[in-house]
Amino acid sequence: MKNFILFILTLLSMPNLAQDNSASTDLAYPDLIPVLVGGSLYGYCDKALNVKIKAIFEKADLFEADYNFQLFHVNNPEIIKFGTKDYAWVQFNGERYRIDKSGARVYKYSASDFKRGETTIYLYKNSTVYYSNSIDQNTLLQEIKDSHTGKTIFPEEHSIQEFREKNKDLIEEGVKLVFHPNRKKIPYTDFTNEHTLLKGIKNSETNQIVIKAKYANIDELYNNPLRDREYPLFIGYRGDLDKEIYVGLNGTEYYIHE
Repeated sequence: MKNFILFILTLLSMPNLAQDNSASTDLAYPDLIPVLVGGSLYGYCDKALNVKIKAIFEKADLFEADYNFQLFHVNNPEIIKFGTKDYAWVQFNGERYRIDKSGARVYKYSASDFKRGETTIYLYKNSTVYYSNSIDQNTLLQEIKDSHTGKTIFPEEHSIQEFREKNKDLIEEGVKLVFHPNRKKIPYTDFTNEHTLLKGIKNSETNQIVIKAKYANIDELYNNPLRDREYPLFIGYRGDLDKEIYVGLNGTEYYIHE
């Protein structure tokens, strides 16, 4: 309830809210995709399953921005740089790390580095006026521009100072300022086989099955307004492996037998 009230107050204090009018339905695969090797450990490969980072991790996420590292959310500004899309979360020997694109562990998670709360304020929600296609590297705040003038309206010195002064309590709780653009949806969705209760992917316009139902659970990495970037991928849990694997909408499973 508290977060809802804060969200409403924020909307009332903001200009008209935003949409990424430059978004495309032609989704591209990331350069590095987590791949399960031998049914036990994860590394990273390219779209064609060529391994680029050796499989030594118990878990591996995509290389993506993590807004927990935003200026207002951290206790140590020196770590902001590790929140950009040049880094990914992995688990190694039971500990969480951010790695760079060479696979080097460059930051080990420590709860003391972050403020105590998880309050998120969604900036410029549902507007057709503003868009964002970049992130300020010093603050990890999205750069939001007016689609008519091209002028950056956030973050800039005045807007940051104004927010800092008006929202001291929120900042102490670890507020995250996030803009999620509205994108055109691609015609794919998950479905459940009524006999096996397993999930697959189908074309939502034609009902044609694209990926057969073989996964206990599916997390789509597209058509998701809460994602900063979208890919033609989903994460599927395979019961026979007792593992999650990344799967392309072209049917490629990012799993390599040894």
